[in-house]
Amino acid sequence: MMNHTHASALTLDALALGALDRETATQIEAHLASCAACRDDQQAAAALRAQFTRSVLPRGLAVRRPWRWAWLALPAFAAALAVVFALWPRAQPIPEIAIKGDASWQVFANRDGQTFAVRDGAELAAGDRIRFALLPGGAHYVLVASVDSTGAATIYYPYGGEMSAAIGGERVEPAGSIALDAAPGPERIFAILSDQPIAAADVVTQLREVATGGAEAIRATHALRLPARAQLSLVFEKATP
Repeated sequence: MMNHTHASALTLDALALGALDRETATQIEAHLASCAACRDDQQAAAALRAQFTRSVLPRGLAVRRPWRWAWLALPAFAAALAVVFALWPRAQPIPEIAIKGDASWQVFANRDGQTFAVRDGAELAAGDRIRFALLPGGAHYVLVASVDSTGAATIYYPYGGEMSAAIGGERVEPAGSIALDAAPGPERIFAILSDQPIAAADVVTQLREVATGGAEAIRATHALRLPARAQLSLVFEKATP
């Protein structure tokens, strides 16, 4: 949580989003009271989050697609959010972050102009828009997919791709968000990080197998049988409209 004597950017974001436990939040707030450098970092991060909420998510434009989720193109302001993620160090796990080895991700949702962290097991609603940032931990390829209680399996990233997308660098932020449909029940998303590309068809097959076990199988399945360096996974419940 702390980088030497200072709070990390990730910890400051978690504090702002209410993702820290009470004891940790109290410790960070006490540190901020005595550390001008961390207060400056906190103010800079808050400004970027505000710009993201005002200028990025509300201005996403829907694109027609045959999938259950709609891909929403985002404007160039997304680059501003990249500055926040660029400052993230490798930190200890906090509730809304799934970490396997050196890889991690953070998932955000937007509802009625408000942005909030999505924790494992969170309840979302039709029309909510989610996006994420990945720290791939050295992996060269990523594929993001989901399965819901109706048995529908969707390849989210790369959209329409047959294989994992090649990635580079320490951070991956697909420049878009996902609008959730009205199918109720649990939905689980996977970010599959690998050293070699993985066929989307293989992922879809396994997701459908998971769905045959019903809602509880979706809630309980955290990884697929794939040659992956790491698999990041998060489940959320979709409320009935």
